[in-house]
Amino acid sequence: MSAHRAKRRKCSGSVYLHVLASSVLVTVIGLAALAAVRIQTRSALRAQDCAEARNCAVSAVELGLLFVTQDPNWRDNWTNGFWLSDKHLGDATFTLEGIDPQDGDLTDSEYQPLILTGTGTKGIARHKTQVTLVAVIKPLEALNSCLHAAGTVTVVSGKSIAVSGAALSTNTTLDNAGTITGDAEAGTMAQTGTITGTLTVPADPKQMPEATVVSDYVGRATVIPYTGTIDKQVLSPGSNPWGTPDPNGMYFLDTHGQAVLIRNSRIHGTLIVDTGGNTLTLDNAVLLHPYRSDCPVLIVNGNAELKFRSGTLSLSESAQATNFNPFGASYEDVWDDDMLDEYPNEIRGLIHVTGALDLQDTARVVGVIICQGAVTCEGFNSITHDPDLYATPPEGYTCVERMTVSPGSWKQVVD
Repeated sequence: MSAHRAKRRKCSGSVYLHVLASSVLVTVIGLAALAAVRIQTRSALRAQDCAEARNCAVSAVELGLLFVTQDPNWRDNWTNGFWLSDKHLGDATFTLEGIDPQDGDLTDSEYQPLILTGTGTKGIARHKTQVTLVAVIKPLEALNSCLHAAGTVTVVSGKSIAVSGAALSTNTTLDNAGTITGDAEAGTMAQTGTITGTLTVPADPKQMPEATVVSDYVGRATVIPYTGTIDKQVLSPGSNPWGTPDPNGMYFLDTHGQAVLIRNSRIHGTLIVDTGGNTLTLDNAVLLHPYRSDCPVLIVNGNAELKFRSGTLSLSESAQATNFNPFGASYEDVWDDDMLDEYPNEIRGLIHVTGALDLQDTARVVGVIICQGAVTCEGFNSITHDPDLYATPPEGYTCVERMTVSPGSWKQVVD
């Protein structure tokens, strides 16, 4: 074989190898491209599934927000836990959970927060979105009245009640055979009598305190014994004639179903009286004023009768031979050891009566009276509204206006 022919065969073999290598390379590139396309397709599908799962989770939470907004009884109608499970939304599914993070009980308090968690699932994608709702709290509208009753308010013929700064109001019937000096609001009217201010009928009903308010205050108070009559006594954060003083001036008296009389005494604090359906009477001359602005001055679980004579008497130390501002019970930051002072004959602050209320003689109140029963006005009484009680209501005398999303609480959660 000639050298020329051998050289040509060698060149032909090299070309073949180059062509074969190129073909393999093109094949590899093609396969890699196909694999990349498949990976991109799977990634796009998974990204789409993740987006659908996320949207589904958010939609679940928004549905929960709608339930809470539209149903005033949602705490009773939904249980603590799963509200909805495996519900379809397009090709995805969602689950909605509502939890009370404080005690796991949605029904025990309208003030406690709610955590809504939505879980969306699409394919192997899973997303959880969570938001916290908190209560928007407002004062009871009853605090915007001088006197507000759930039952009938009756003004006896020839008698009068003067209200200033706010109206006298009732959720039910106003039966006025006498005179109301000031504004009045009622659901219905029996007799109009004389009303010097504006009469609103029908008026919107006002929410009353929760049933747990009384027991909540009893649980925080110092017990004092039942003696039938409290006369010529001083009860305050630094003075307790029957034992250790309560530093918050909160005292509880259980009459065991008996009537009780308070007269010629000064109480600087919060007095809770349980009469078991009987009557607490305040007579002659008294001064009741709260020690803490965030507490009522008087809570009566039962009936109450206010017949102290503000129009003719003051609480006089000399007349009662009693020092009403001793050490530990200063009045307006002043204490002494003499018996020369006189004090206003009145009740200041919030009075809450769960039973019936009878206003007699010339008893004067500076504050608000809330009565869950009927009220009878058979004296010449006056009530001057204290707007601070509505602006900064005492504990327990508020209500929940609505639930709202806590700022910054929207978030993704991971198990």
